[in-house]
Amino acid sequence: MTPVPEASIFTRIINREIPSHIVYEDGACIVILDKFPGISGQSLVIPKQQSAYIFDLEDNIYEHILMVSKKIARALDTVFMTERTCLVIEGFEVPHVHIKLYPMLSTTPNLSHILASTAEASDAELQLLEEKIKTVLQ
Repeated sequence: MTPVPEASIFTRIINREIPSHIVYEDGACIVILDKFPGISGQSLVIPKQQSAYIFDLEDNIYEHILMVSKKIARALDTVFMTERTCLVIEGFEVPHVHIKLYPMLSTTPNLSHILASTAEASDAELQLLEEKIKTVLQ
């Protein structure tokens, strides 16, 4: 029997044990604004099924989070007037797979700066972005 993993920070956010700025949620996933963004509007698409490795997700969840990522990316493109929105799939630092969406204003960004950011966004800034993104998603 596989041991039940300890609840990740994302599972705790999904369970509303930790506050977050939610821009989208359905039965399979949640999308939040990253509290420590490398770029304004950086968003996380998180499956509710906790797994450290994307290819261990059930096929329907895998396909669903990619489709939601596309929907959120289009909203980010509109809100930020991006050149494009980039996608990175992670699951190492937090053992809960998640897709990071980066709304890029330029096709020649300083990626090392964006990916390494540790600056915390204010709740006021995140609240404003949450409202703008939700408006576009309606």
